[in-house]
Amino acid sequence: MYLTQLDIHQVRNLYEVKIKPSKRCNYIFGANASGKTSVLEAIYLLSVARSFRTTHIKHVISHNKPYLQVFARIENNINNENTALGLERSAQKTRIRINGSDIKQVSELSSLLPVQIINPDVHKLLEQGPKYRRQFIDWGVFHVEHDFLQAWQQYYRVLKQRNAALRKKQVKKSITLWDEQLIQYAKIITLSRENYIAGFISVFNNYVEKLMGLSVKIEYQRGWNSELSFTETLKHSFEKDIFRGFTSLGPHRADLEISHEGIPVQNSFSRGQQKLLVCAMRLAQISHLKVETNQQSILLVDDLAAELDIQHRQRLIELLIDTQAQLFVTATEQNSFVLPHEIESKMFHVEHGVLKEVVQ
Repeated sequence: MYLTQLDIHQVRNLYEVKIKPSKRCNYIFGANASGKTSVLEAIYLLSVARSFRTTHIKHVISHNKPYLQVFARIENNINNENTALGLERSAQKTRIRINGSDIKQVSELSSLLPVQIINPDVHKLLEQGPKYRRQFIDWGVFHVEHDFLQAWQQYYRVLKQRNAALRKKQVKKSITLWDEQLIQYAKIITLSRENYIAGFISVFNNYVEKLMGLSVKIEYQRGWNSELSFTETLKHSFEKDIFRGFTSLGPHRADLEISHEGIPVQNSFSRGQQKLLVCAMRLAQISHLKVETNQQSILLVDDLAAELDIQHRQRLIELLIDTQAQLFVTATEQNSFVLPHEIESKMFHVEHGVLKEVVQ
């Protein structure tokens, strides 16, 4: 999947931007606070209808403007089919359009436009809670297993009902009434995640070796004791769940454990090493998607040079290009890295919210 046209209206300081990106590499440079990260933010918005920088959409909409708009034309790399995508967001409303028709589900946008991001905060995937690592896994499973989303949505619907019954301390029969459905959807989610990780690991290990010259161990933790079935787990934890007022174990508590020589990487890797490791995770994810579905991704790389020396920076850009993903890369300097001459690319300069293509 490639963006062939991108129109941005009223996203932060980008009041009106219209570009025709390269299908391979798009290099955006400019001073800090010039608007280059906002270009990436607009593309990300078009994929998931939310920002990667803030949970408050009012901070993304241009000052004193009622809404933002992002429009794009995309070309499918499998059948060359063209699709028009549009997103409008205000403080109160989200409107999504695909080929001129209103769409209610954000997941329809996401399935058409798989987007990943590498930015200066990427290490937080390792340092923050399991929620973010579950989101990482589920992005991959969502794009590979088409039945996963429905099972995931149903699981959380039932979990919400069970937790409500636990908080109200209803009788045991009223609480366990939800267990059968919870177990049913938990099996689908867990099997899908485990199958995904099994295929992902070899690709991931390859990128870790190429980027870092070492090996790490990655293990999926399903969210309860693997020696017990989920049915047994719910029975054994019932009294604890009653006391706490929520379901303490299950796929909603799953995690990825990543270690080097037996030590969690959160405790043994430097900030730069953590960034490289997460870059390997992102690269592996989009490469695995390409192998499984033949679908290309869009990869947003914000401030490539941050915390990376010249050698690792250049190695990373080479591996990014090798994925065949459409790249949007930002940097403060025009010559932060060298692109291979044979790679189709475009360069853009942004200053005070104005984006212009630079003739190379």
